Amino acid sequence: MLLQGRDHLRVMLEKENTELMGSWEAAPGPTGATEFDALLAALTKHEFETAGRPAPAWTQIAPLTEPWVPAHPFLSRERVMAKTPEWLRELNMFVPERDLVTA
Repeated sequence: MLLQGRDHLRVMLEKENTELMGSWEAAPGPTGATEFDALLAALTKHEFETAGRPAPAWTQIAPLTEPWVPAHPFLSRERVMAKTPEWLRELNMFVPERDLVTA
């Protein structure tokens, strides 16, 4: 669901739909997991920055205090960390780049 929302945001930004962009200014409610809340903020910020637009204020987050490496079915913890893009590593979150790609 998180990546689907990110993909919808990407399309909105590509089409420069300014009517909908304002809706991203409101911070979403918590998911119940601090790490997923942080990942949502990081993905959103990354998409806005990639599109050359200022990111919503709620996406400005501090790095997690402890490294977060979600369990991966195929990769070891070390491989997950090595394959994580820099913009996520800086936030102490580790998700392989290929797991952030959708069709």
